Amino acid sequence: MQTSTQITTMIHETNQPLIKILICDDDPADRKLVRTYLQRITDREIVLLEAGHTEEIQNALGKGRIDLVLMDNQMPEKSGMEWLAEITRKQLAPVVIFTGSGTEEIAAQAFQEGAVGYLPKSNLSRKKLKKTIDVALDKWMRLQQAMADKEKLERLANLDSLTGLYNRRAISGKLRDLINRANRYKEDFSLVMLDIDHFKKVNDRYGHLTGDEVLEKIATLVRRNIRNTDVVGRYGGEEFIIILPQTNLSSAWVIAERIRSIIENAEMKDPAGNVFTVTVSQGLSEWERGEDADALISCADEALYKAKARGRNRVQILLGPTLRDKI
Repeated sequence: MQTSTQITTMIHETNQPLIKILICDDDPADRKLVRTYLQRITDREIVLLEAGHTEEIQNALGKGRIDLVLMDNQMPEKSGMEWLAEITRKQLAPVVIFTGSGTEEIAAQAFQEGAVGYLPKSNLSRKKLKKTIDVALDKWMRLQQAMADKEKLERLANLDSLTGLYNRRAISGKLRDLINRANRYKEDFSLVMLDIDHFKKVNDRYGHLTGDEVLEKIATLVRRNIRNTDVVGRYGGEEFIIILPQTNLSSAWVIAERIRSIIENAEMKDPAGNVFTVTVSQGLSEWERGEDADALISCADEALYKAKARGRNRVQILLGPTLRDKI
């Protein structure tokens, strides 16, 4: 027996972009009526899919791109509003709600849940269906563009423009989030403050453009040598923060020491092709229960100060708010 999702209709061939429409309605007569009106729309090339039950809808949504869903409000097993909420949450496709008994309350609920269109079946006609589809697709396109613009602005607001790492504000926020999680789940984590040794001399000798390239290269080396769960950001100037979730001091020291060695052995070049190297000092501290972000950063910063005082190019550990030196 052929299921409704297997009924695929190609409507018209025009120079317009092809759109794939999924009709979700458990009433075959209503699906046929919608299909008939869609066949009378001549300015679009339409691929039409039909689904009447939960499994059929899931199969249709899971098989690839859907450009528009025409969803009946009264569906079996799962209401049209529930489908609307799920499809919108997953950003699968724009949804237009159809209903046999249209009311202002249903319309308001549909738009509140994220519908891009609403059309009572009692008012269904080729003209109204076409207008609803055109408006819905245009609204969806504008919503998607607005979301993309928002994400781009958020990325720009959170990322350091030179290194592409999180900036100070963003890395501080990530640290606060991790502290909240660690408090909730009683997890360990460690923090590394990394600073380039004698960076002013690099700028003075090779120029600020080369200094910027050194910052970029170190950012890349750090990013490549930490885990996917770790977080790194540029805290300011030549200073970086590395957050190591679910990591105690001994494991964090191994990671920090590996990064120190990799950077020490990496070749840097100035515009004339002259090769030079840089080293980094790192202060390492483990988060303790009840400690806030400022206290943890202060502890790691104190460890970094001691690393520099003891000769640089080393990892120095400091434990807890008591600033008890471990090595």
